[in-house]
Amino acid sequence: MPRISQILCTAGRAGSEREGSSYTWFWIPASLLLAYVLIKNYEFFESGLLDPDFEMIHQAFDFNFGLLPCLLSVLGFLCALFKYLRGTRSGLASLLFFFIALDLVALRVYMTQVEPFRLKVREVQILTPKLKKPIRIVHLSDIQAGSITKYERQLFQRIADLKPDILINTGDYLQIIPPATFAAEFPKLIQLMESVQPRYGSYGVFGDTDLELYRIPLDQLESLVLLSSRSRFIETDGGNISIHGLSLYESKHGNWALRGINSWVRETSPYTFRVLIGHAPDFSLVVGDHAIDLCLAGHTHGGQVRIPFFGALVTDSKVPDAWSRGMTRIGNPLLNVSAGAGSNRFGGLPRLRFNCPTEITLIELIPSISIR
Repeated sequence: MPRISQILCTAGRAGSEREGSSYTWFWIPASLLLAYVLIKNYEFFESGLLDPDFEMIHQAFDFNFGLLPCLLSVLGFLCALFKYLRGTRSGLASLLFFFIALDLVALRVYMTQVEPFRLKVREVQILTPKLKKPIRIVHLSDIQAGSITKYERQLFQRIADLKPDILINTGDYLQIIPPATFAAEFPKLIQLMESVQPRYGSYGVFGDTDLELYRIPLDQLESLVLLSSRSRFIETDGGNISIHGLSLYESKHGNWALRGINSWVRETSPYTFRVLIGHAPDFSLVVGDHAIDLCLAGHTHGGQVRIPFFGALVTDSKVPDAWSRGMTRIGNPLLNVSAGAGSNRFGGLPRLRFNCPTEITLIELIPSISIR
């Protein structure tokens, strides 16, 4: 009996040791990996990830959704090997590491191959006494095409199907990724714009990625009227509309734009529907008490990555997060900030979206009781 007891005790101790080594094999590498991930992401934030520094965003994306799944897969394989060689209970740890790695890979695929192509049409109606017939405005922004692809062709077909009376683009038309070139891709974009054929024309402003567009004489762009510190008066069969476009600098520094805005408002009739457009929405912070009907902007991409219950990580704008996407009443005017029809491609960054799909906005101006 004593010998049997001794054998059982020895077996128990061995089993406990194997179980203990199993847990050690899981917790030590898991803790080290967690610490490494936290330190790396802290470094990304400290280096200007949210400033935003798009090169740092690219590095953080590649680390969390490229390198990290690989490290987790290696740990999963080692846990499985340890179980096979030592007979420990590390099989569950192996499955957990593989499961997390697979989730990160699936999230990467969704963020780069699914949501960036889930184009939404957001429809908004605005009642106005300044018009006698409805007018359909399509607000488009931030296409930022690396080259013209099937997606961009489908985008403009979708716009054409909406039959807009006016097409307004608030900048960032292309963001060329080599070997594509601006000279080759911009004529293709212009052809797509021409295919829409809005009754009263297409209007736009310059964005951050449109440096090469400045070199083209404005009178050569027959199908796109660029309004940089300029206005355009449009007579429609339902009433008059005036569009004033801000320069890129004015859109980001509203106080610099006030002189031109005040002149534009004074020179237009109070019965004219006034539309103020700029690339960045920051100008909206200073026009709340102006006699403007509608402000249109882009630039924020709606955050492009929005965390549930938190909001946008980055908008690159001083406007409140609540203004960074969608239609908002900001005083006298309404402000519509487009989440963008494309994604930032800086430095070869892949199309990247999460909880913030690409969009275009159909704004229908509906007549109400006339004030005349």
